[in-house]
Amino acid sequence: MMMSRTNNSIRPPRSDEDLARMVVSVAKATQVDGIICVTETGALAQHLYRLSGEFRVIATTTNSETYDTLTKAGLEVIPLPLHTADKYTQIRHAISVVLQSSSVSIGDLVVCAIGHDVYQEEGNLVVLTEMEASIEKLAVSDLIKLTDGIQPKVLEAAVTVACKIGLAAQRGKRIGAIFMLGDSLNVLEGSKQLIPNPFQGHDKENRMLTNPDIHDALVELSKLDGAFVVRGDGFIQAAGVFLTSPPTKTELVSGLGARHAAAAAVTMHTSATAIVVSATDGQVRAFSGGKLVLQIDPEIAHGHISMNE
Repeated sequence: MMMSRTNNSIRPPRSDEDLARMVVSVAKATQVDGIICVTETGALAQHLYRLSGEFRVIATTTNSETYDTLTKAGLEVIPLPLHTADKYTQIRHAISVVLQSSSVSIGDLVVCAIGHDVYQEEGNLVVLTEMEASIEKLAVSDLIKLTDGIQPKVLEAAVTVACKIGLAAQRGKRIGAIFMLGDSLNVLEGSKQLIPNPFQGHDKENRMLTNPDIHDALVELSKLDGAFVVRGDGFIQAAGVFLTSPPTKTELVSGLGARHAAAAAVTMHTSATAIVVSATDGQVRAFSGGKLVLQIDPEIAHGHISMNE
């Protein structure tokens, strides 16, 4: 991949229109097979569509309103299920989703751009790349940094179950959940059981998060209060756990409640990663180091990210 750089001969774009002109210039110079953009407001996509001439423009967005607006305007738009922690992983995710949609083919040369409206503190990003088969099946574990020996398949399984719970929440069932992954002994220290541990006495196979045969049972257990605490290898230590941590200040997005605050606080004082399902909007969010590192819309996640079923 080749990223745009700021030096003495390249002036950084100051607006979405400037960025669109730069992207089209790159497209003309390299004769790409298409242009992909990641946008939050839709402005970059509209400028590209107007300026692109013979080049095909594919817009991607996590914003449902922007998706509807661009679709009604006649643009080719693909919804993104994930909003990652930074522009570099988000552009990889966008490329993967577009490739999976068959809108482009392996071997195609594309120029991709992220406008400043997506990551306002990070600025724009332009990438020229050839579509490779290796990025078609990009997994969630490829997009966030795993800590404390958390196995990728464990994260995938947690996200799979969380998306099932999130879909139920979006369809009117007021259920949410927390999956604390890794560093389980420190997570449990000071925490307490709200109910008798439902996994106590079960054999190992039926306590493994990676076992798809227990996923429906986990969805049912999410109706109970408390968190699931899971070792890095996927072994479920306990469910129905009330999480506690030393007093701390976390930077949460406005509108997130006590469930998210508790999970974020624990990840700040341990090496655990938290997967949290909102009972309000059904969105699945991942926290690490006290920060939101990933957001997933379960409604469109299936088929766009690699997850164990």
